[in-house]
Amino acid sequence: MAQEREIATRIVSLGDLQEIVAAIRAIAASQMQQALRSLEAIDRYSDAIREALSDAAQMLPREQRAATAVKPSRAGVIVFCAEHGLCGGFNERLARYAEQIRVEESAQFVLIVVGSRGGQICRERDLEPDLVLPMATHSAGVTAAARRLATEVYGMLNDGRIAGLEVVYAQHVEGEVMRIERRRLLPLEAPASGRQSAELPPLINLSPRRLFDEIAAEYLFAFLENAAMQSFFSENLMRFRTMEAARHNIESKNEELTRLARRLRQEAVTSEILDLISGAQALSFE
Repeated sequence: MAQEREIATRIVSLGDLQEIVAAIRAIAASQMQQALRSLEAIDRYSDAIREALSDAAQMLPREQRAATAVKPSRAGVIVFCAEHGLCGGFNERLARYAEQIRVEESAQFVLIVVGSRGGQICRERDLEPDLVLPMATHSAGVTAAARRLATEVYGMLNDGRIAGLEVVYAQHVEGEVMRIERRRLLPLEAPASGRQSAELPPLINLSPRRLFDEIAAEYLFAFLENAAMQSFFSENLMRFRTMEAARHNIESKNEELTRLARRLRQEAVTSEILDLISGAQALSFE
């Protein structure tokens, strides 16, 4: 009887846990849909900034045009992780990638981790970040997180703490759970324009150098926002699949406990029937 009560308590607990898992799964699915819609707008914005940067680069004097630069001796490496857990191996894979960079790179780098949970996992792997910034926990907060990151990066560049910048993030690819991308952002290489060169250059009210610098700053922010949103989508995709696996495990365990409870109940009933039969036989012999 005590074992039956214990099993019944566990079944109730599994039911409560299943409700929590279902809620987290639904939130992750909603965040994925919002992130996909935001990515469409961010991609259009990034394309427009990329074209503007290419056009601005063409207005610079030839000796000032951005060219392929030598890799700097001290670069900043931004790794986009998650603010919270419950997203499978999302943070662990990115932390391992950052650790791999440290092993492979002979030059020193400044490690910037976006996401408190990712920063904690990096510390557990003896990979101490130089800066940990919070990651957005909802789609509407991604732009603010990217802007905060861009402000920190501008400060490091102005102070001379870094001379280059690389970004590591999870890329959303159809048919894949998670693919890690590593892109060099600084030194800047002006993207090639897909448009035909205009016969007459556009009229501008700023010097070509200042125009290029301001568009370059906007290009940097657009790239960081895109990487942050890609990472946010991948994080919630991993969380959705983790919760889906947890749901299946809970259902399987629930079925197992239900079968066990039925078997114990049947054994108890059978035992009572046998006791009644034995008692009846004993009375008949008296």
